[in-house]
Amino acid sequence: MPDRPTQDRGFKELFTEYPQETLEVFVPELLAKHGRPAKITVISQELPVPDLSEPSRFLDVALECAWSDGRTAIIVLIEHWSEGRRVDLDRVLLYFAALRCRNRKQKSEVFPIVLVTDTSAKEVEDTLTVDLLGRRILSFTVQIYRVTAEELPRLRAMQNRVAQLLSLLATMNAMDDLVQVLLAMHRAPGPVDDLSRFLSFAQLLAKLPPEQEAAFHRRLRQEPAMYTVFDEVKDEGRAEGRAEGRAEGRAEGEAKGLIAAIRHRVDKGKLTIDEARAEIQELIADGDISAEVGRKALSLLG
Repeated sequence: MPDRPTQDRGFKELFTEYPQETLEVFVPELLAKHGRPAKITVISQELPVPDLSEPSRFLDVALECAWSDGRTAIIVLIEHWSEGRRVDLDRVLLYFAALRCRNRKQKSEVFPIVLVTDTSAKEVEDTLTVDLLGRRILSFTVQIYRVTAEELPRLRAMQNRVAQLLSLLATMNAMDDLVQVLLAMHRAPGPVDDLSRFLSFAQLLAKLPPEQEAAFHRRLRQEPAMYTVFDEVKDEGRAEGRAEGRAEGRAEGEAKGLIAAIRHRVDKGKLTIDEARAEIQELIADGDISAEVGRKALSLLG
């Protein structure tokens, strides 16, 4: 498994692990109007793609929110794009329409959000329109979400791990901001182990240069709150990894690490076994893992 996840995989894991916090960041107006949902269900589904040369893709994140008074469920669809210039509203529309069709019996409405994580100043179109023969055939609007200078104070003030990690997209000093974000995540609700789990993703979002990693780790060791959540977990993980690597080989160890992460999602009901197999195949196709690691992971998944 790569030392650092891709943005897409990292955000998918973060948003599905912290769905309530994700809603607080992206749709506070929904919570202000209806209150906290009684139940949030992560919808995982594979959609056919228009171009068969592309690897299969999963919806980035679709969170179905239901309230105890029985009102119509609202599905918050979050599509992630690392480059604003590549945003494809036709593809977002495909996912939007598929969600509506597959949940029409529940009369669910879908709220589409496009998360754009590049830092260019160029605006991203939020509306897809189609005019034909003098008539408006289609008008589809999404909510574009970017971490701007205006949005940053709100994120940093939230006791919310999703908000803290997103704030790194606007970092000015990678090392200092990373330490502050990890301390804020430690204070926010959530499992202690997740600080170690999302550490490499935080470094990715902050664009921490490789040559600064050793100094960054030394900074963390100077923070009393970080010792138990970083050093002990990491030291134990490295020792286990070395032992496992010697006994079973690098590919076997990486495959077991991948399966451990995927099984965590399977056990939480976020993936079925078939979806887990499809995700491993997607990782191979995208080049995120080697074919050898993928084959071993598939054999371990069963």
